[in-house]
Amino acid sequence: MNSEQVLDFQHIRQKLADVCSSAIAKEYALNLQPMHNRQKIEDALDETVEAMRSLEQEVEQPISGTKDIRTTCTKSRKEIILTREELWDLHTTILAYNRMHRFFKEKYLLYPLLSLWVQDLPSHDKLTKRFERTFDAYGVLLDGATPKLQQLRMTMSRTKNAIKNDLQRILQDKDNQKYFQEAIVTMRNNRYVIPVKQEYRGAFPGLIHDRSATGATLYIEPMRLVDLNNELQEATLAEEQEVLRIYKELTELVRAHADTLLDACKRVSHVEFVYGKAELAIRMKAVRAIISQGREVNLLQARHPMLAPNVVVPTTITLGTKYRILLITGSNTGGKTVSLKTLGLLALMNQSGLCIPADSGSTLPIFHHIYADIGDEQSIEASLSTFSAHMSQVIRILKKVGPNDLVLLDELGSGTDPEEGSALGIAIIEYFRKKGALMMVSTHYNELKTYAYQTEGVENGHVEFDERTLRPTYRLHIGVAGSSHALSIAARLGLPQDVVDLARKQWELNGRSAMEDMLRDLNQELRKTQERERALKKEQEEVRRMRTQVMRDKKALQDKKKVILEKAREEAQNMKRSVRIESEQIIKELKGSFNETDKQKRQDAISKARKGVSNVAVPTGTIEKRDPLDVTKVKVGDVVFLDNLQSLGTILAIQGKRIQVDMNGLTV
Repeated sequence: MNSEQVLDFQHIRQKLADVCSSAIAKEYALNLQPMHNRQKIEDALDETVEAMRSLEQEVEQPISGTKDIRTTCTKSRKEIILTREELWDLHTTILAYNRMHRFFKEKYLLYPLLSLWVQDLPSHDKLTKRFERTFDAYGVLLDGATPKLQQLRMTMSRTKNAIKNDLQRILQDKDNQKYFQEAIVTMRNNRYVIPVKQEYRGAFPGLIHDRSATGATLYIEPMRLVDLNNELQEATLAEEQEVLRIYKELTELVRAHADTLLDACKRVSHVEFVYGKAELAIRMKAVRAIISQGREVNLLQARHPMLAPNVVVPTTITLGTKYRILLITGSNTGGKTVSLKTLGLLALMNQSGLCIPADSGSTLPIFHHIYADIGDEQSIEASLSTFSAHMSQVIRILKKVGPNDLVLLDELGSGTDPEEGSALGIAIIEYFRKKGALMMVSTHYNELKTYAYQTEGVENGHVEFDERTLRPTYRLHIGVAGSSHALSIAARLGLPQDVVDLARKQWELNGRSAMEDMLRDLNQELRKTQERERALKKEQEEVRRMRTQVMRDKKALQDKKKVILEKAREEAQNMKRSVRIESEQIIKELKGSFNETDKQKRQDAISKARKGVSNVAVPTGTIEKRDPLDVTKVKVGDVVFLDNLQSLGTILAIQGKRIQVDMNGLTV
């Protein structure tokens, strides 16, 4: 059994095929293979991200209505006349190609990678126009497809009507009623006939075409209709020949375009396949992994894609930086195997151009090979013992492994004497360590845990087990080994308590492992630390939320203050303009009320009035910096505001870019 089967990659292929929109895209999905070229993987992932963006943002998608036209094109090359259904499927597929081409032509900047696949797609206008002249909107051959077909169908229609009218006259003739088994018209051998009672055979002239199973009814073509039926038969045969000729002509046209049609099919199917990958990613809540330059594995909250979302427990897996080999220990049924499969399956998905179900920022390298020995399926199939089956797989991997490979081994050294199994397990891991491969191994042996603590490049990890509930949590923790918890699990599964107690006493009599006690204490301390971290994280999130709310409230207050100040400024300006207009009116009246001898008195009164206008101040804080005055937009007599003097003035003269303003009798 190869590693892809062991890691259930075939199920991912099937899930992908299920969401692809076309038959060819489904075919691509079922034949999906991991890649090893960095650029090809990057391009495939980038295309998938583009398609995800399209699915999430566009109202209409460019992937619908295509059929598999490869067989149709191949038949046309062999001069096999295509059927109406094949021709119609080809026509609707070409229209779908054109829709996709228009979509990406309009949105090239949004989806550049996908656009490249269809940017120079031929429109096949000649074929399209010919199809539109031949078929209606439902794929039915039009009467007017050719002049000859139209004439033949008119003849057929006219002849049918003549036959039906004559038949109605025969059926309605009172003298004929006794002859008929039923007063109906039916068809036999493509000719119109009437069911006549057998005993009236000699009384009703015509040609017998059939008889009932009992022999009581004869299906007779009235003699007076023979010529009309012959005429209809001839027209029908001629119509069939003309239809066949039309299909042959269309087939020849398809054959002339077969190469470009097949090329378009290949490119469009690729885009449909990419949209299938995007749809799968959205359903899995998957993200594009970062391809590491080295061999770093950093899967954040990774989820096994074949487990139900309400069942799977996210796990974080790191490997390839401080250590190259991760030794996973912990309870049975605790998730060790799932952790191994999650890493292997997500690596296969990533190298196949698929997004992975994990959090953003997850990193994976490109592995040359992924080797996995997980489960006992191969031992059952080959009638081998568990130990022999696993060892055969390990030997096969040992012969092929290299420094850029990933090795996943489940329960290394199991199925034999524990002491020998431990020694063998350490030797095998050491061999892989020297080869430089990245490795993830599950085991129950304490000797392997000790080896991991003492060996550079090897790290312990465990799947968490809750001592309070006696249940596994399936969370993976790196840095500390775990216990098997066999007795606790056996009790939870229903083993009688007296048996469990006896086993515990026997275990202690045989020399309970000091490491087990140490691991239990370490894991309890780790759990407390994690609980504190979770509480701290929750507090930090609350602080961030409150800070965001404070900033939002502050901005709202600033915006409100700005609106109030702007309104106050406008009201002040309006008031000042109103006072000035009123004052100017008073000044005008004053000018008329003083005679020439009181000139000085009049000027004093006018200056006092103007000063009163200028003393109407705009409230502090309401004046904002204004744009420089545009001299082309003002004229003599306009009232302007002088920012530096915080006062109004009247324009006296405009000289180029210089303006003279009267302010309180002072020219500035």
